[in-house]
Amino acid sequence: MPRTDAETIGLLDLGTAKTTLLVLQLHDDRLVYAGHATVASMGIRKGLVVQLDAAVATIRRAMEAVEQQAGVALDSVFVSLNGAHVRGLSGQAGISLTSRSREITRDDIHRVLDLARNVSMPEDREIIFVGPQEFVLDQQPGVHDPTGMLASRMEARVYMITVSSGAMKNLVWAVQKAGLAVDEVIFGPLGVSEASLSAEEREAGVAVLEIGAGSTGILAYQRGTVHYAGAIPVGGDHFTNDIAVGFHTTPGEAEKIKRKFGFASYAHARGHSMIEVPGFRGRPARMLSHQQLGDCILPRAEELVEMIGADLERAGLLGALGAGLVLSGGGSQLPGLRDLAEERLGLPVRMAQPELIEAMPDEFAAPEYAFLVGAGYYAHRVIRRAVRPESFWNRLMTRLNLAF
Repeated sequence: MPRTDAETIGLLDLGTAKTTLLVLQLHDDRLVYAGHATVASMGIRKGLVVQLDAAVATIRRAMEAVEQQAGVALDSVFVSLNGAHVRGLSGQAGISLTSRSREITRDDIHRVLDLARNVSMPEDREIIFVGPQEFVLDQQPGVHDPTGMLASRMEARVYMITVSSGAMKNLVWAVQKAGLAVDEVIFGPLGVSEASLSAEEREAGVAVLEIGAGSTGILAYQRGTVHYAGAIPVGGDHFTNDIAVGFHTTPGEAEKIKRKFGFASYAHARGHSMIEVPGFRGRPARMLSHQQLGDCILPRAEELVEMIGADLERAGLLGALGAGLVLSGGGSQLPGLRDLAEERLGLPVRMAQPELIEAMPDEFAAPEYAFLVGAGYYAHRVIRRAVRPESFWNRLMTRLNLAF
């Protein structure tokens, strides 16, 4: 949807536990932080809108807070999309150019990518991302940018990220009912990669994991391009729920315990110290040891790591990630989780360290904000080219650094 204010960029990360709305501004083509607001999420679960009015109210609260802080009026936003409904799909298409070789133009590239994108999809699925993996010129594979090269036939092999049509429509509808237009929907780990991955990591093979409250998104790169996207229905809330059930306390108190004392490796346990756990409705508090807390959390942490490994193994990528894994999202900050992933998967693992935008507070260097920072860089490139026709393909070329 066209923007009404090209000077201001809104980025909405609508999560299960919290919603953050970030505002950036363009000053002489420089991207500058203007403000942000974080509110508790209502009506969102595992990346899905489950109660429309509550979700709309959440977005409005964030919008009112950030507009007051930044002193600007927002018209539209780029929105995160996550959840176990995300699926990846490979595709390909080819076109004959002429009977004899000729120079390939940008229009030729647009045409073959358009054909590759127009695959038959179930009615309940929608494509939100198309990324070329390689072009094949007269049976010569491995071409990344065919512009200006000679061929009589060109094929494109692409990877597409698809989502539930219903889930996306209701997400967009909630944003619109809150008074904002939607510029674009961005898969969470794709935004993370914009601010957290180097070209060398993408080339060597790397997977980005965004561990949110309700689910864990996965995006893997090989030879510089997207080769896999998916999601696992386990996130930080599952750790919280295990603590609440195991220690007979409220989810709110369980979340506090997880954040203050939680760990995913006994190496991070605090000796024999005890934890006071408030009971329900004035019932007596209980004293529990760090050992007991670990016994509650570790099985879920091991389950998450095993599911990640199995997902990457099914995709044929577990042994092909030379640069290993990059962890992001609020759930990734559980002490010991990085070590557990390294030990169980046999891969190097690091935390996302997004490169901050000008004037941005230091708190955005945390892995839980990696999506918003990366989405800001992505949105900047989209808006810089917004005056050009064929906006979808301009965005696609931008993602590939093939803008003409």
